[in-house]
Amino acid sequence: MGLFWKIFVSFMVAMTITSIGAIYVTYQLTNQPLTQSDFEGRDRIIAEVSAALARGGERELKDWLFNNPRPAPGTVLLVTNERGDELLGRPTPRELRALLRFRPGRRPDTPPNLRPVQLTPSLTDPRTNEEYRLLFARAPVTFYGILMWPGTPLAVLVIAILAAAVMSLLLARYLSAPIVRLQRASRSLAAGALDTRVGAPSTRRGDEVGKLARDFDAMAERLQALVTSKEALLRDVSHELRSPLARIRMALALAQRRAGPESQPDLARIEREAERLDALVGQVMTLTRLRTTDSPRRDMVRLDSLIGEVVDDARFEYPDAKVEYAPPREVSLRGDAGGLKSAIENVVRNALVYAPDRSKPIEVRLDAAADKATIRVLDHGPGVPEAELTRIFEPFYRTDKSRDHRQDGQGIGLAITTRVTELHGGHVKAANRAEGGLEIAIELPLGPQSKAA
Repeated sequence: MGLFWKIFVSFMVAMTITSIGAIYVTYQLTNQPLTQSDFEGRDRIIAEVSAALARGGERELKDWLFNNPRPAPGTVLLVTNERGDELLGRPTPRELRALLRFRPGRRPDTPPNLRPVQLTPSLTDPRTNEEYRLLFARAPVTFYGILMWPGTPLAVLVIAILAAAVMSLLLARYLSAPIVRLQRASRSLAAGALDTRVGAPSTRRGDEVGKLARDFDAMAERLQALVTSKEALLRDVSHELRSPLARIRMALALAQRRAGPESQPDLARIEREAERLDALVGQVMTLTRLRTTDSPRRDMVRLDSLIGEVVDDARFEYPDAKVEYAPPREVSLRGDAGGLKSAIENVVRNALVYAPDRSKPIEVRLDAAADKATIRVLDHGPGVPEAELTRIFEPFYRTDKSRDHRQDGQGIGLAITTRVTELHGGHVKAANRAEGGLEIAIELPLGPQSKAA
């Protein structure tokens, strides 16, 4: 059944319930009227009112009315004086006000022993001879003394609102529940969980939402297959490149021994390019392995000491550069020490490679709170265009300023950093500094078994 028919049937059910409820309430209110001349307890009420009026006049009558708001089940007694004012100031229903205007008179042709019809009983105060008329009204229906049900129009309106609200709630939950599941699944898929599926019961529906859920699952399966095949291709190609690279380097070493001095610069250039290609293949294989890993190792890692090792290696590799790092207090977490070291090393090396002025230091900071640790690497380089701050973490992506062949980057290091951070439950972000340069922050959660001592 399509969504149109489901919405149509829902509104028809709500309208049907409203109509049945309105007819029932109308029937109950119109077919059980409270007559002024015949109902249970009428004579007793009149006798008690008459006795109160005889004892103390109008004052005693008011006290009796105040103490007996409902002298009989479902009945309210209204007493009016000769001026038509109700003694307790209560409003008089419209149908009873018409009875007050009816005063039977004796026609000339009526027999002398015939008493006129008295629609409302009346009592006379023996002291003042003032006449009081008694009006019996049906007590309004209340719910725990709070809600009042005075008549048919409001009853019909309440039934219509309740029926529409219930049907709208059921319909909204029926329509929104699979949409919420689709939303969660799309976010999970966008975050990299390629095995995310909407699944039953959404896919078993026969309407448009069910078709959308089935199409989403088919799309997710296709995306997972494409990404898996691409990762497998990168892994296989990288693996196959290792063997010819090893043979090229062996042949290059033999050629360097046999060649004369005039050929050494060219052979040295070939050796550098072979080393760069070997490093690129290694990074591709590392990234492929990380992308096919669901969770890293969970060893206790001293994060402050790990960053210190990375900084020492950077100072040794780039002796003319300044790398500043002040080890803080001990910060430990559970994770993969090798992966974390590679992630931090890639960011520090990226800052060293693209920093044009070696006289300005590269700052490495570690800030630890109760639930997370933040590693910041700040440089004084050219920065990155604002529109490309998020794209620099994509594999093989290079900004316009970084395409200088004098630099050594391959565009994979920051992608490895991003994946390692995600596997540890954190995230990485980049921002341009106001004073110039780029800041990359790696945030890692400190779980219950990690600590910032």
